[in-house]
Amino acid sequence: MGKKGLILLVLAVFVTSGIFAQKDYKTMAKNTITVDAGPALVGLAIGQIGRYIDEDGPSTSGFGIGAQYERQIHSNLSVAGRFAYLRGDLGIVEDYYDTVLSANAKASLGINITSFSIEGHVRYYPGSETFFLDGMLGYANLSTSFSGDVVVEAGGLREKESASVTASRNYFKFGAKLGWRISFGKNGGFTFEPAIGYYGAIGMGDTIQKQLAKGIGKDEDTISGFDDAFKIVENFIFVGGPRVTLSFGYRF
Repeated sequence: MGKKGLILLVLAVFVTSGIFAQKDYKTMAKNTITVDAGPALVGLAIGQIGRYIDEDGPSTSGFGIGAQYERQIHSNLSVAGRFAYLRGDLGIVEDYYDTVLSANAKASLGINITSFSIEGHVRYYPGSETFFLDGMLGYANLSTSFSGDVVVEAGGLREKESASVTASRNYFKFGAKLGWRISFGKNGGFTFEPAIGYYGAIGMGDTIQKQLAKGIGKDEDTISGFDDAFKIVENFIFVGGPRVTLSFGYRF
C-alpha cells in the first residue's frame, strides 16, 4: 500500500504540473514575490518551548520571517533571492533561600539567539509551471547573547553581580528542496508555495562554544555541555536542517 501511494503521489505531481503548465515564455507571468510563514511558525514554537521550560520567564518569545523574489528566465527555469530572519529569547529566573546563611538569592539568565541568511536559488520546473526542484547556495550568520545577574539579600544587605557575553559565527549554506508553485489566476495572481527540503551549513571561524569560553575567561572544556546544544541550534533550527516552506505571495 505504501509503494502504491508513493506512485500515485508522483503521478499526481506530474499530472497537475501538466494541467497548470503554461509553456509560452513570452506571455507567462515572470515575477513572483512571496512571504514564507515557515520561520514565523518556528518562532512561535521557540516561544512555546521556552514557556514550557520556565513559564515565568521574563522574555520568552520567538519571531521569524522569510521573503523571496523570483524571476523566470525560461519557461522551465528561474532564479530567486531570499532573505530569512529568526530570533529566539529565553528568560529563566530562579529563587532560593540559604538556611545556613539566612540569605535570599535570586538568579536570572537571559538567552538571545538570532540568525539571518541571504540565499540564491535556482529552480527547475519540469512541467513549466507548478512542480519545481530548487537548489540553494547562501550565507548565514548566527549570533548569541547571554546575560545574567545574581542578587543576594542577607542581614539587611543587598549585593548584585551581573555578567554578559556574546558570540557570533558565519556560515556557508547549501541545500535543495522540492515543492509546488500554485497560482490561482489565469496567468499569475495570488500564489501559494508549499515545499520541503534540507539545508546544510559549514561554519567559519571559532565555534560558538569556543567564543563563549573566551568571553568568560574559561577553558573550552568548562562549558562542554553547550557543545551538543549548539550543534542542534546550528544544524537543525537556526541555520541548517529540515525545511518546510509555506509561502504566500503574488505572481505577475
